[in-house]
Amino acid sequence: MDCQQTVAPLWIRLSCALWGHVVDNELFRREAVGVRRCRCGVEYLSANGPTHIRHTLSCFVRHHTYVLLAKRDRVHEYVCVRCGHPLVLSEDTDRFAGRDQFAKKVRYACAILGHRVTTVAERDGFVEYACACGHSFLERVGGKRMIRNPLNCFVRAHRIVFVAPRGGYEEYVCEDCGHPFCFAQQQTDYRVGEEERAMQTG
Repeated sequence: MDCQQTVAPLWIRLSCALWGHVVDNELFRREAVGVRRCRCGVEYLSANGPTHIRHTLSCFVRHHTYVLLAKRDRVHEYVCVRCGHPLVLSEDTDRFAGRDQFAKKVRYACAILGHRVTTVAERDGFVEYACACGHSFLERVGGKRMIRNPLNCFVRAHRIVFVAPRGGYEEYVCEDCGHPFCFAQQQTDYRVGEEERAMQTG
């Protein structure tokens, strides 16, 4: 029996080396194996070191599609079913509350000019911030009010490291800009009850 892995085309391997690896939560939650591999064949998203991931342009240009991850710290936290981008909104102003799934476009003004942030919580050794647009950040330093996306992350995307498992997802954070990502574990069910998910992420 031939157990050798099929070698990806050269253009795919070069693309991943330059722009970063492809991520897709819909694929992750349907996986039957524990080791994750990019389409280029490289093992990635381990707890042992950084992974260079690319921007998911369909989410950036069109919209993210979000499902609820948790209700905590007076916020509602959602995650994109494609790219793993979180969305953190105040429970007092969340216009999407109660929806099973919804689409939301990126607020480009914040992406270009910077995010005016407030502190949400301290967790996992980080200070968590969120902008009114819903973009969140995990930083080692407290007291920030403005966070701008560095040019290297805008051009070449993110170098992410593992933070912690949370409610059926594994959370990562960019070493350069503090951008978090949540990637679905195998068999994660978006229809898990809110109370159960809150207890898992508590």
